[in-house]
Amino acid sequence: MRRNAARLSGLTLLLATVACDLTDVEIVDFAEVVVAEVYVTVADDPALNRLRAFIHGTAPGSQPSSQTFDDAVVTVTDGDGVRSVLGPSVIDGCVGVRPEDSSGTCFVADFFLAVSFEGGDTLVVEVTLADGRMLSGSTRIPGDFRVDGIGGDCRVIPNTRLPLRWSRSNNASAYLSEALITGLPAALVSEGIEAPDSLFLLGLSISETDTTVVFPREFGVFDRLDLAQDLAVRLQDGLPAGASADLAITAVGQNYVNWVRGGSFNPSGTVRVSSLVGDGSGVFGAAVTRRFTILSSADTAAGLLCGRG
Repeated sequence: MRRNAARLSGLTLLLATVACDLTDVEIVDFAEVVVAEVYVTVADDPALNRLRAFIHGTAPGSQPSSQTFDDAVVTVTDGDGVRSVLGPSVIDGCVGVRPEDSSGTCFVADFFLAVSFEGGDTLVVEVTLADGRMLSGSTRIPGDFRVDGIGGDCRVIPNTRLPLRWSRSNNASAYLSEALITGLPAALVSEGIEAPDSLFLLGLSISETDTTVVFPREFGVFDRLDLAQDLAVRLQDGLPAGASADLAITAVGQNYVNWVRGGSFNPSGTVRVSSLVGDGSGVFGAAVTRRFTILSSADTAAGLLCGRG
């Protein structure tokens, strides 16, 4: 926490009076900050739509908090005025990895609420805590889009790059390109390159109109420093035969971007801009995701060639 440094002036006068007067010092009682992270995701299959809210606390000094919020009430209202209450769930339903000794409470929407969400919908969330504190905010789900020439499963010719193009998603502020690559150890053993059993790579397109990325060359922009150099260079030319990848292109809204992006120069870490107001902070983020799987193979019997409509 930043503290303004007191400006010292009249040092001689101060030294002359310090023995006579004692200054009362007020001790600031730091309060735990409540953070609500609410995300709605619209998938290719509406049955896979998700709406979840993770409520947790941040103790003084940004330390993990053990506080839970089981008595909180999380409601979401859609554009037609239909108001629904999210139900409590196991914490792993909201977060995959969390700091040691931290806690919080997860809430999720039931199937019949989540399945109704569509690209372009506007939603409002209200979080009411047991002690009366409240947070609220709204989000607009980015518009639907399609990835050109890609079905649920297709193949790529080994050691070739795959340009991925998709239609524009209205109201998207960025696109995330994710890949989970498997089969690399066996595929690269003959080249003497070691690789993990599974490799996750993340790419980013930073505007609504930036709708092209090359796989795998332009994936992993945030992972380059963690990759072995020989593996990183090898993947610039495409997947070796036998490797496969689960890919996802996700359009995200402005609230999401404001919450996770870092500053141009910010040694303290990620700059988070809250999209919730009230007695705390947090985010109400929205995303539309398109997922597909590719296999690197020269065998025409392995499936349709990716990018060939």
